[in-house]
Amino acid sequence: MPALIIAYLVSLIPAVIIYFWLKDHMYRQDTDYKVFCRTSLLQGIRSVLLVMLFSASFALFGNIVLFKERTGLAYDAYRTFAVFAFSEETAKLLTFRKLLKQTETPCSALDMICSMTLVGLGFEIIESVVYAFGTNPIQMLVRGITAMHAGYGFIMGWFYARSILTGNKVWAVLGFVIPFLLHGAYDFGLSESFSNLLGENYAFLSVSLAIFALVVLIWLFVFTAKARKNPVYTEPL
Repeated sequence: MPALIIAYLVSLIPAVIIYFWLKDHMYRQDTDYKVFCRTSLLQGIRSVLLVMLFSASFALFGNIVLFKERTGLAYDAYRTFAVFAFSEETAKLLTFRKLLKQTETPCSALDMICSMTLVGLGFEIIESVVYAFGTNPIQMLVRGITAMHAGYGFIMGWFYARSILTGNKVWAVLGFVIPFLLHGAYDFGLSESFSNLLGENYAFLSVSLAIFALVVLIWLFVFTAKARKNPVYTEPL
């Protein structure tokens, strides 16, 4: 237990760095922007309630209507893609869109990207608490270092901002579909039926996606550092 607690605390370090990087080291230093960032994080934390509602609904539908037995490849695919990935990404997107509607100050494209990233980060903080009771220290550290939900939020925010800049809603659709598929594939790669299907090589999918998530996380810092100097991203929309 002590090792797991230490791993959990260490796993939060990337989340803290991301939050203060986006809140305190970006192009805007005004109070409104800092409040917007803080609100985005808090709304991300609260989004767990919406996730629970969606997940419970999909789980109930699957258990009553679709599957007689809660085993097998099809059941694990439904559970990971619908009960987990679709529910979580939908809840985060709805939370983000509601936040934008409630914000009185005009947002720039970079504001939207930062906000969606922080919504994902807020949810990840709560999810990490849940996973802390059913995982091992190594898995906890991997989850923290890769900060997947923050990365998914960054991807979703970038595509959403792109759709606003271009007026093309296809970008927004891609902004949901890509994180959803990445998220579902990662969870599915860790499922029991997937591991039974591929044997010792089952972990390649999740390991590959974890590495990709780490690349996305690095790109988050690189992109925001460059974008804060670009009027396309910093001018209010």
